[in-house]
Amino acid sequence: MSLNASFSLYLQGQKTPIVKNVFTLDTCAPISGAEVHSFEDERAMLQAWRDFVVASDPDIITGYNIVGFDIPYLVDRARALKCDAFPLLGRIAANRTRIKKQKVSSAQMGTRETNEITIEGRVIFDVLQVPPPRSPRAHPTPSTERSSTCCNTWGRESTVGWVVG
Repeated sequence: MSLNASFSLYLQGQKTPIVKNVFTLDTCAPISGAEVHSFEDERAMLQAWRDFVVASDPDIITGYNIVGFDIPYLVDRARALKCDAFPLLGRIAANRTRIKKQKVSSAQMGTRETNEITIEGRVIFDVLQVPPPRSPRAHPTPSTERSSTCCNTWGRESTVGWVVG
């Protein structure tokens, strides 16, 4: 099994990250421009990643499909591994990350199931949930792949967030 949690930290208005981390179970090849933190134990990796998020104190956590997959997956893995402090990702130390399933409906998207995620003091922004541009001059995203969508949304491949894969 391969589990990676990465995090790029940007200061507002900056185009390049001040920190680029990858937390990986087992080992991986060096990644140019990133600090790779390797762990033999998944529980220790999740705890170290959580500690990094809390210490870096981001205002916004963003990524592609983080509401539908990444955040719930990480919280579920931490629960299964009895990593009790993991859901304490917010700015209010005693408040756990809350994930509530909900159904949403719209004429454009139909009815679908999603998650409402609350991490106290942080904005969760999922690029997958950004509606397509309506302007006739706007260019549609040519691909739904994570890197392509991020490039078309922010003009760079990724931003503050994480990837599980």
